Amino acid sequence: MNLNREAQIHYTVAFIGGFLGIFPIVNAAHFFGSAQTVNLIDIIIGFLKCEGYSVLFHAIGVFLYAFAIFLVTFIPKHTKANVKILAMIVDITAAVVMWLFPIPKKLPLTVYLYPTFFAMSFQWCAFKGAYGFTSSTIFSSNNFRQFISSLTEIFFNGDKSFSLKAKFFGITLLSFHFGVTLSWILWHFLGNAGFLFVIIPCAGVTLALVNFGE
Repeated sequence: MNLNREAQIHYTVAFIGGFLGIFPIVNAAHFFGSAQTVNLIDIIIGFLKCEGYSVLFHAIGVFLYAFAIFLVTFIPKHTKANVKILAMIVDITAAVVMWLFPIPKKLPLTVYLYPTFFAMSFQWCAFKGAYGFTSSTIFSSNNFRQFISSLTEIFFNGDKSFSLKAKFFGITLLSFHFGVTLSWILWHFLGNAGFLFVIIPCAGVTLALVNFGE
């Protein structure tokens, strides 16, 4: 696949990551479900406080996140399935599940993390970057670090060879947060039905992958 085409797909997938990533934030007291750090910490805290149900709910989340990683690692070695296309199917399925979640907080808040845990983990492992750069499409910490370090190299260390890197990580950050912005606007006016909009970019990525033989 052409490197520019690969990068364009990466930017679109980063948009999808931001778009779906805010579901537990707006539905479950500002929890973030695209990473496992807080969830794993909550397991330790729950264990120390002898809160069995809390540990159980968080452990289910760990399983979902880990199971997605297992699938993306296992499937290419044992089938001819395209895990990138599968990731788009998983993201669309997650959006439908998000739409069906009850608005009243009748479920334990951790349960609202489950669709994001599985879908974003699957997406993260399927789309690993472009131009030879490793980049997450589901959270921004490392992308932000790479962007700032690249700008430092260009403007303060005088090394223009980092221009492509700065552009790549900068556009990835913009794409992710544009996804966050549009998702919040749609959620604000349409509720969880707004997450169904992700079907459009997911379909676009799938068509691109098929047409360009990825």
